[in-house]
Amino acid sequence: MPLSRWSSRHKKTFNKKKKEKWDGNFRLPPKPDSYYVQTKGCCRWCGNTILREDGTINTRKTWHEDCATEYLLIYSSGEQRAQLWNRDKGICNHCGKFSIGWQADHIKPLVEQKGVLEEDLDWSYYKLENLQTLCKKCHRKKTNSEVVLKGKGKVNYKKIV
Repeated sequence: MPLSRWSSRHKKTFNKKKKEKWDGNFRLPPKPDSYYVQTKGCCRWCGNTILREDGTINTRKTWHEDCATEYLLIYSSGEQRAQLWNRDKGICNHCGKFSIGWQADHIKPLVEQKGVLEEDLDWSYYKLENLQTLCKKCHRKKTNSEVVLKGKGKVNYKKIV
């Protein structure tokens, strides 16, 4: 069940009739084809029918609860932080200290999805299991180590005078 409130910001994509072309932004991955289908009783995320307890199709819903949570984890940082707080309670995964100013961090950095084609995206990068709580100090250390690793693969060009 999503922990953050559904707001008008999330409603901007309702009633879009055709799929938008993905611009390659790894921070906002493309939505599935079922997201744009407007069949009553069909989940907008997974595309499966939504059933009531008695086995009939529920035409009043457009999301499974788990699918709504997964969607908001990917597209809403507020939901990410709420789910992360529920799981870790502000305790840093590296040093084990509680921090009021905790930060959410992707264990496998999202930048690794940069330049990947839509059909080759690894959706595990956007799951709750790939998120961790870090204090500011540990987050800075981890981010700096990732920048150094990314820099080693780059070619150094010398300026010609």
